[in-house]
Amino acid sequence: MKRQIQEIPLALLKLDQENVRFGGDVAQNQREAIELMMADPDDAKKILRLAEHIATHGLDPTELQLVTPDSEGSYIVLEGNRRLTALKLLTKPDLCPEEKLLKSFFAAQAKLNGVLPTTIDCSVVNSRAEGDIWIELKHTGQNNGVGRVDWSSDIRDERRARQTGVQSIGRQVRELVKDNSHIFSASCIKDVFSIDVTTLTRLFSSTPAQQAFALKIENKELVPVLDLRYIAPSVEFAVQMFVHEGYNVNDIRNDEDRKTFVSHIPPELMPSKLAEVDKHNKNKSQGVDSSDTKPNFTPNSSELPTEQAIKDKRPNAKPSSKARKYLIPWSLNIANSRINEIYRELRKGIDVQKLPNAAAVTFRVFIEVTCDTHITNNKAGATPVLRDDNGKKVGLDDKLSTKVRAVATHLASVNLITAEQCKTISKRASSTDSVGSIDHFNLFVHGSASAPIPSELKDIADEYKPFLEAIWR
Repeated sequence: MKRQIQEIPLALLKLDQENVRFGGDVAQNQREAIELMMADPDDAKKILRLAEHIATHGLDPTELQLVTPDSEGSYIVLEGNRRLTALKLLTKPDLCPEEKLLKSFFAAQAKLNGVLPTTIDCSVVNSRAEGDIWIELKHTGQNNGVGRVDWSSDIRDERRARQTGVQSIGRQVRELVKDNSHIFSASCIKDVFSIDVTTLTRLFSSTPAQQAFALKIENKELVPVLDLRYIAPSVEFAVQMFVHEGYNVNDIRNDEDRKTFVSHIPPELMPSKLAEVDKHNKNKSQGVDSSDTKPNFTPNSSELPTEQAIKDKRPNAKPSSKARKYLIPWSLNIANSRINEIYRELRKGIDVQKLPNAAAVTFRVFIEVTCDTHITNNKAGATPVLRDDNGKKVGLDDKLSTKVRAVATHLASVNLITAEQCKTISKRASSTDSVGSIDHFNLFVHGSASAPIPSELKDIADEYKPFLEAIWR
């Protein structure tokens, strides 16, 4: 279908007095329409910046005003009212209803040197209804590819790199990993490209990360301070935290967040520690007392750990990693919708590092509803769940510690968990007031003195893993 493009005098273009930006208001005239467009102080400042941009660069050649004729021989702008407001205020700055911005609009007008366009190329539709389909499509997202598909962070980053000739720090991190495949693992090379480049830039541009990873920025270039074989293990661990442990850009918003993020990386994997250990070993082999020798590390030293030694130290992204963000990182198949919601909150909703109290209380609830489900499902079967102290059927009103021991014993009796796993879970559940005991969990619910520790909660969850997986297969 051919579009109707028409050059229309600026004086004949009218703001839409029924603009949805006005909420429930309808402007009675063009001056009031400008006032409503500028009513919000933030919107007013944005229109000023748009006017300044037009004064400097002209009108956007990729956008046309969408207009429809009215009964007076003028044209109502259905799409592009912000641009039209900016143009009207560039033409007559004294129309600006915000006195604080008046001087700025006059300053923007002065940049034009009287060269404001008198006519505007517009796309013309016959009616408001005919234009609505295009306006809605433009402002409601991708619409399965029919609407506007925004650039991803990677595309925006690539665009900036082409314009400036300088790669972002995030892109440099990717290239550093990819170009050193003899040091970084294949999984890390793959994973680092699945992390948003802006997230990598945010982390590795920060002072805490540069200090932790021994990577500094000089003249916008990422420079290793130590040999990459010292640096690789910690970088790989950080990559796995993003890809496998649920961390994202929200966990590294500011320097305090970034300090917390790097603190999860095991100390023995940090570049400075690896270099220190290697220096000590080197001095020891040469008969030098390293206690009196200050480390003097330089990049590309010939005396470095072997590639295999470094690879052996690489962390793998096991769900039991102390660095994980959520308490339960393993997949469970739970049919009950309510219990599944509790599980999903523990798996992807409650950040155990930031919300240990919520994680602890929710995990205690999850253990109990899991036990109750298993007891109920086996109540009428050939092998009901029995108490381990008197051999009677366990009831839903029994103490949780009794239910956990009974369920663990039952799971072991039908070979769903090992005898050793049963012993570990039973001992953990019934120990009085010890970390991870049911009594301990009850203190989190009813007490005001005891506070859960994230790392301990993760250890406890790991012990319950075979128990939970056996029930929710």
